Parts: sequence; C-alpha cells; structure tokens
Amino acid sequence: MSRMVDRLAESGSGCFVRCVGVSDSYLLDIEELDRRFEGEGYLRLNKLDTPTNSDELERLRKESEEFAESFEGERLLALYRESVSDINTSIETNLIISLLHWSKLLGSRTGGVLIYCGKTGYKEYLFCYLAYMKGWRVLVLMPEGEGKISSVLIEKSELITLGMPYAVQIPAYVPPRVVTPPPVRQPAPRTYPGTPQRPQLTDNNRYGTPPREYRSGPRPNAPMRGDEGNIRVTIPPRERRSGPRPNAPMRGDEGNIKVKIPPRQRSKGSANVSKQTFTAAAPEDIPFETHSDIPEAENNFSPFPQKNRTQTPPPVNRSTPSVMNRSVPTPINRSTPAPMERSRQRELSSEEIARLAESVVMITVCNKFGDMIGSASGIVINADGYILTNHHVISKGSYFLARFENDRTAYPVQIVKYNNVHDMALLKIHRRAKPLPLFRNKNQELVRGQKVIAIGSPLGLFNTVSDGIISGFRVIDVTDMIQFTAPISHGSSGGALLNTYGEIIGMCTGGAKEGQNINLAVSCRIIEPFIMNFI
Repeated sequence: MSRMVDRLAESGSGCFVRCVGVSDSYLLDIEELDRRFEGEGYLRLNKLDTPTNSDELERLRKESEEFAESFEGERLLALYRESVSDINTSIETNLIISLLHWSKLLGSRTGGVLIYCGKTGYKEYLFCYLAYMKGWRVLVLMPEGEGKISSVLIEKSELITLGMPYAVQIPAYVPPRVVTPPPVRQPAPRTYPGTPQRPQLTDNNRYGTPPREYRSGPRPNAPMRGDEGNIRVTIPPRERRSGPRPNAPMRGDEGNIKVKIPPRQRSKGSANVSKQTFTAAAPEDIPFETHSDIPEAENNFSPFPQKNRTQTPPPVNRSTPSVMNRSVPTPINRSTPAPMERSRQRELSSEEIARLAESVVMITVCNKFGDMIGSASGIVINADGYILTNHHVISKGSYFLARFENDRTAYPVQIVKYNNVHDMALLKIHRRAKPLPLFRNKNQELVRGQKVIAIGSPLGLFNTVSDGIISGFRVIDVTDMIQFTAPISHGSSGGALLNTYGEIIGMCTGGAKEGQNINLAVSCRIIEPFIMNFI
C-alpha cells in the first residue's frame, strides 16, 4: 500500500497533506485512492473552474461580505495578506468569490476525502485549506514541486516526499456509474387452449351469441318440470351426540356465557428488572452563558441553543426468562454509585491534583490588529503540544497565544480542527508538554455526588483550582453536559474538570446566568471521539 493511502487511512478525522514529486507507482497509487475511498464524500479534482455566469457572480459578490466577517473568512484573508503583498479590496473580493464558488463542491458535508491534482496557486491552496477546516481529509498532489507557495501557507500542511519532481499526466476521475435496475415487466394474461375469446364490446360492434349446446337428457340435480319456481332441498337430520357438548352452557344460561381466563404466567426475571434512569434535558427558561473572558461586542457566540427535546425510554424486553441470561447489559442508574474497579490506581490528594495545573494553559485571544480582547483556558492532551479548548473561545479571534505556568514565553497557536455543534476546538503549539489523561473507563460511570476539581484561569487569574461535586447530567441541544458545583467564572472556558484520579471527565464551558454554582462542562464521552487520533 502506498504512503498516500496509508496517510489517509490513518487519519480518522481531518488532515492536510501535500505530496511532492512522483514515485514509481504514482498512477497506480492514485487508482488505489479511487478504489479505496470512492463513493459519497469523495472528490478528486484535476482543475477548479472560475464562475462566468453574471447572475451567479452578482450573488457571490453579495455573499462575499458576510463570508469575509465569518471565522473561516477572517482566517483565510489573514493568511492571504501575509503571503501576498500589494493586494487591495478588489483582489480580496475576487478571492472570496472563487472560494464560495468552489465550496459548492463540498456541499453541506462536514467531512470527506478531497484529492486535488491540478495547478496549485494561492486560491487553490486556500480552498484546500478551507476544506481541511471543515473536517475533510485533503491530499494535494504536486508532481512538479511546491512552486511559489509562501512559507506561511506551507506550514499549514504536512509534507510527504514521493520522489523526484517532474511533469506527469494524471487521468481525470470518473465517478462510478449508478446502475438502475431494469423495470419489472408485467406478465401477459394467460390463455387456455379451447377457450373461445370474446370480442371486445363497443358501441359500433354487434356480435351474435352462438346457440347453447344442450346435453342429451336432463341436467343433474335439475328440478322437475313445473317445479322451477319451488325448488325443494332435503336436509338430512342432524346426528346428536350422546351426552352434553364439552364447555357447553347449561340450560337457561345461553344468554350469559361465562368464560374462565387462566391467570397470566409472569416470567421469572420480570420482578428483578432494574429501572432505567435518563439524563434530563435542560429547561427552556434557564439562560446559559459561556465563561470565556471575551467582551460581548467581540464574542456573541451562544453555544447552548435551547430546543424542546424529549427523551423516550426504550421498551424493556420482558420475553427473556432470566435476568442473568439477558443479551442487553443492565442499564446504569446514575443515582447510585457504580462499584469501584480501580485496583491499581489510587486517589490523589488535593495538593497532588493542584500540581497538575502545569498541563492547563491560559489562551490569550487577539483581534486582527493584534490587540488582546480576552482570555480563556486550554487542556494539554498530547505531549506534542495539542491543546483542547472551546470553539467559542476562537470563534471571534484572529490570533491566539498559549501561556504555561512558570514559563514566560507566549507560544503562537495553530488551529487544527473544531466542532461548533459540541463547542470544541483542537489547537497546536510547537512545545513539548505533559498531557492530562482522559477518563476512558467503560466499566464505571460518573455519578451524582462524585467529587470533582476544576482548573482554569478565571478573569486572567492563572490556573485557579476549585473543587465541588457533580450535581447532575444535562443535555443541552445535542451535547451531553456535566453539571457541577465547583466555582468557575469568565476565563474558565476550556479548563479541565478532573476526578480524584487526575483524569479529564469534562471541559468547563459555561453556566447559568441566574443562579449560583450551576456550571456546565462538555462530557468526556463527547470529547473522546473528537480527540481520538491525537491521544
């Protein structure tokens, strides 16, 4: 298998890779990519056409103003300004129009595989970077070399050198043809030999009925002459049984028949089926706010849109004879603590947990002019410098810096990917750091009343440690949230919520505007698939 196929297969989420040069099996490797990933969500493009329709150009020109103020638009324009000199508003507008026109190829999908084989300029490279920001796995083929792409853009992608650069003709990708099944042909009406076919009767056709052929002799069971109007049928007398009919009503009780129904036989395990508890949805009238230290003028992101969602409990299967033989695991009751299965781990003291603050960073948010507009927190989840935080922390900023405890250096941040539905973002810095482990024990659930510790930088106070308990489990829109009582404030967004073993059980996100100690964190069950390939 080729290096290109291996790299795409390894990355379960988005990746941005440029392949420079040509290998001995270059065209065969491209065919392998087509066979491996073809289907819905797979694109291989040899060129990108510019829009020519005047109506479409006018529509895209109107949409360009809104796109330029969005998160993706600001990031792409900032990279373009750093890479190209002597640009004006007209050049930036043409860039955005091309990106919007090409974005229609991606559709509304938040993930897929994009292979670009054509000429790579600044516009094409930024379009591939836009697809990567949307969660796509992007592979840019550069058989003749990297060209004149600036170092600012080159740093956004991963390099794979396949061989020496030279020109090669790459065949166009032909999507698999959808074969439609042939139409079902209705069978012809069956005709039997010897049966005369009646002609169709219309208004202008008259046909005569052939004379009926009479048999010789009287018809069987035919009435005698003169009795055609009074046909008599002789019914033989009913044979009575000796003795009463079984289950027959007694004389005089024909109108009131009594039926005895035997009692229902209950299964042996029905009395031991445990009741299942469900996570409650948040009430509609409780307003929530985020806890990033960004002014409202710069951050009006609302990560908790309220919708009326009801959860219907699944039906209990009562057909099984015993609880011990059930194929479905017994549901976990969150109101009672689960049995502890940590024989090799020990609980950490408060002082030991406080020392884990070296793995929680403070994130400084800056606008496009480089001015600080707020601060938040982040969690180191990988020793190579990968940091987890909230999406609303980066949604209104242009530049970001990460600071560690006992380290005066401010490290520039690169955005790897994000998920605005569950309010998560993954960042990258060029520094080694000690990561915090994620709670991944499938045999033990979090329970109410469990002690938790929150670490973050509220109001810019570096790595403040507070403790509390889990007070409930909520569903905000489609995100599983943990409600806890440990005090947090603005600037704590993206901070760590730990258990007494020093494991990440949630990421501090926000809380109720009215009320005390009603704070929320994104559950570790939502975080795990988002960072699966980075831990």
